[in-house]
Amino acid sequence: MDKLYHYLEKLPETERLDAVREIESHIVEGAANGEPEGVILARLGDPRKLARAYRSERLIGSVSMRSFKDVMTLVGFYCTAGLLSVMVVPVLAVLAYGFGFCSVLIFLAGVIRTFGVTWINMSIAPGMEVPTLWSMAVAIPVGAIVGGIAYISWRGLRKYLTSLSDRYRAVLPVKSMQSKMRPM
Repeated sequence: MDKLYHYLEKLPETERLDAVREIESHIVEGAANGEPEGVILARLGDPRKLARAYRSERLIGSVSMRSFKDVMTLVGFYCTAGLLSVMVVPVLAVLAYGFGFCSVLIFLAGVIRTFGVTWINMSIAPGMEVPTLWSMAVAIPVGAIVGGIAYISWRGLRKYLTSLSDRYRAVLPVKSMQSKMRPM
């Protein structure tokens, strides 16, 4: 029984206990009918295979419990979230990491240019070059603005992925299926 309980570790605790109780009841019932315990255990087989069969039966039973509404809700979720994610995730990721990298480069360029490297160009507008001594003063706010865009994009990406995960958990009818499933 301990081995069976261990091999059912992927199941929720209540289902593990139900499975062990069911097997124990089979053993008790067989013993009450005069069968030797060794014969009963041999008929049940290896605890690992028994646990695998129990998990498979549970999975098959849970799939068949889905209503048409549940299936259509999942299909709708996958279609909308999948198509939207193909556009949203790459755009936000590129914005977050691209702008983040650029903000670091802007700060570095401001520092390097401040110390007299003239091959780095900094312009406010066409024909309006930033003086070398003012390079750091211009790089800090520009880098902060670009870094802010990166941060906002990164937060948006995290928020989108979190909400997507929450919606998936809400759409997935696991809890309702577990309450409908009978213990084995």
